[in-house]
Amino acid sequence: MGRTQEGPGGARRRAAPPPEHARLPAAATRLAALAGYRALFAKAYPGEPINVDTIAKAMAVFQRSVISNDSAFDRWLAGDTQALTPEQYRGFKVFSDPAKGNCAACHSGGNFTDNGFHNVGLKTADPGRFNIRKVAAMKGAFKTPTLRDIELTAPYFHNGAAETLRDVVEYYNRGGEDRSNVSPDIKPLNLSAQEKDELVAFLRSLTGKQVPVVRPVLPE
Repeated sequence: MGRTQEGPGGARRRAAPPPEHARLPAAATRLAALAGYRALFAKAYPGEPINVDTIAKAMAVFQRSVISNDSAFDRWLAGDTQALTPEQYRGFKVFSDPAKGNCAACHSGGNFTDNGFHNVGLKTADPGRFNIRKVAAMKGAFKTPTLRDIELTAPYFHNGAAETLRDVVEYYNRGGEDRSNVSPDIKPLNLSAQEKDELVAFLRSLTGKQVPVVRPVLPE
């Protein structure tokens, strides 16, 4: 689901920021000009220059330290039968049911992602994974994101096409927009208004305990 276009009901759009990969070479040049960063990178990655690869390594190390757990759903799985509200539990059933939300077809496992690439029917000129893998099914396909902490990461889809979780649910309920190369798992859901509310409630149950990230004092 992650930046903005027009959502149902005329939801406001925000322009998607430039792709991160376009910023990295400029960032590498800036960091390499700072003696403090040169010293830190030399210690972390001896003999390697400050470039896109070493920045990516450093970012990956940080990202692996950010762990989402202790959500209401985690507590429910651990045996706390009161951790989910009745509405959230019904939303979990909608989420899991192949005849209802069918969300688990892609958002599976403990991290709620199959780590695969799928075309979910967005109207976009971005070829997605096809840039890397020249297979017809990869045209317009993007990696399935985790749903952990999803209520904190709006806007949604790779281009920010949805402002809210309800917008996302409405989008999937319609079966997407561009059916020309859509994944076979994307189809109209025909959910009731109550089922949509329940599904959103379940998604919010995936928000874990937030650990503050203190911005460090950056070297010059």
